[in-house]
Amino acid sequence: MNRWIVSLVGGLAALMLFSGCMPQPNTANAAPEPEQKVVIQKVDKEDIREVLREEKLLYINNAPERVFEVTGEGIAPQNTISPAQAMALAKRAALADAYRQLGAKLYGVRISAKDTVKDAALKDSRIVAQVDGVIKNATITGMSFQDGLYRVQMELKMSEERWAEIFSY
Repeated sequence: MNRWIVSLVGGLAALMLFSGCMPQPNTANAAPEPEQKVVIQKVDKEDIREVLREEKLLYINNAPERVFEVTGEGIAPQNTISPAQAMALAKRAALADAYRQLGAKLYGVRISAKDTVKDAALKDSRIVAQVDGVIKNATITGMSFQDGLYRVQMELKMSEERWAEIFSY
């Protein structure tokens, strides 16, 4: 009979446990948990700069400037109608060369090379250099034209903050 009472009490306890009738801890005095909400916010570059300044993830000390200087050169073609046209074309070539040099300094140069060998001898060799980039706010600091060669001195000033924003990869 003792065994019967023990199994009855054990069975009732198991039934209460699995049916959810067990007494729960007192939660009436506990503060209700706040609902967690998802906030979606559009962020622009100025917000990111502000967070970087506040969190001190980016050290900026009076934002010193980086200066990149290049000298572009262009020659006047031989088959022009007038000396003025020759000078204008040489200037245009010098400007393009200066911008190319700035792009190479800032973004680097992509080099592709291909060699063809036939009968254990070099038949063809090709090297292609390419620069891709965007140059803004470059300043021409000097120009000269002498003996058919046009020279353009150009510089690009960029704050440390802007440098880190663009090229921190």
